[in-house]
Amino acid sequence: MKYLQSVKMITIVCLLLIAISCDREKKDFIPLEHMTFTNAYYKNAVKISYYILIDNPEPAENMLKQEIVKYVENRLKKNKALTKPEISSLNFVFYRKTDNTSYFITHKESAGELLGEEISHYQQDFIANYLVSKCGSGTVEKIYLYNLPEETVASKNCDK
Repeated sequence: MKYLQSVKMITIVCLLLIAISCDREKKDFIPLEHMTFTNAYYKNAVKISYYILIDNPEPAENMLKQEIVKYVENRLKKNKALTKPEISSLNFVFYRKTDNTSYFITHKESAGELLGEEISHYQQDFIANYLVSKCGSGTVEKIYLYNLPEETVASKNCDK
């Protein structure tokens, strides 16, 4: 009987440890596809902006940059927009998922309305821009973290 009590205690401790390890916050990138914006003011310099929410973003700056770079690289593998001659750049705009920005998961921005909702109203939740621009026969990729200087992530086949 003494051993049965010990086995029960060990089992409970193991289950608690498993529950705690499974409860780690997962970092999710939530693309807001319905908010994709195409700036076509100039016929041969079209810019596409994608809005993405990050649920539980990494608090460490260098880890956050790595997560964003990895996300954009995966999106670029699937996205062939830069192969079109009229597209000059892609802009990935990242916001923290909060009660305020979660509204945009199921709603479009309502700019211009009296009580319109725009994601840009929530600057406290703004995290970063990741800009991919055509340059010669390649691209230049820059990340701009909110309140931090820009950082060139990659420059492929450009004369800069």
